[in-house]
Amino acid sequence: MRLIALGAIGCLVLLGPASAAEPDIPYGAYQRGYYLTAFREALDRAQKGDSAAQTLLGELYSRGLGVPRDLHQALWWYSQAAVAGNREAQFALALMIARGEGTKKDEEKAAGWFEAAAAKGHVEAHYNLALIYIAGRSRPRDLAKAAELLRFAAEHDHVPSQYNLALLYAQGEGVPRDPAEALRWMQRAAEAGMALAEVELAIMLFRGEGVAANEAEAIKWFKRAADKGNPVAQNRLARLYANGLGVEADPVEATKWHLLARSAGASDAWLDGFIASISPEQRKEAEERIRQWAARLHYSAGGAIF
Repeated sequence: MRLIALGAIGCLVLLGPASAAEPDIPYGAYQRGYYLTAFREALDRAQKGDSAAQTLLGELYSRGLGVPRDLHQALWWYSQAAVAGNREAQFALALMIARGEGTKKDEEKAAGWFEAAAAKGHVEAHYNLALIYIAGRSRPRDLAKAAELLRFAAEHDHVPSQYNLALLYAQGEGVPRDPAEALRWMQRAAEAGMALAEVELAIMLFRGEGVAANEAEAIKWFKRAADKGNPVAQNRLARLYANGLGVEADPVEATKWHLLARSAGASDAWLDGFIASISPEQRKEAEERIRQWAARLHYSAGGAIF
């Protein structure tokens, strides 16, 4: 399977005031970057049992905003709010336990809190639970259940879930194989800007998986991912330009993309042989195109390319 195993990920999305009649001063201060004020105001409410304020304190301690970073304090405040039923705290607590931050790593306990948050509709909790069912560690491996969880998150615009759901449909894992449905979800993830999805979508379009083959559209998506520095897309473009597939053959452009891909760790012996056959003038032009590309996109290739 090619599912991306990102592990427990996510960022806490703190909720604002419960009602317009009750302004949330701590949250407002947090939004404006007044973290010390947010801490002081939240502490008073948290000590009175306000779960939103307790969650905010957990966030401030976990990130060291307005107070020294203290994972034990973060864990304690998240725990108070999680027990009170705050879904953001339940998700944050699950992340900390899954990562072993401020406490011993405990996948079983983390899964329980992910489930609690997911039951309240938390999108990223669904995603993390899906990864747990795919891995089959703290829960039995269940790809059908994983697909169900991914679908919920995907429908709520969670891009990694869209990407992984697309792969499940493409492979027929946990769901019936459906190239058209795979293409639909992969396109949504690609349109959101995920480079991995852009590459997969380009491959689908080039091969005609779930749709009539469209080489021009495929190359557009390869270029989008390549311009983000994705070495797989850069390698694919190099081969397309070298062989004149879907584009006019261009040894200079092929060399440009191969050198960029190789600098990022994507080796290709065939392309090495190809660029060894071009003229010194073509090699020089390819290097100039790389410099122009890097300058235009403000992209650092991460050290010497040549």
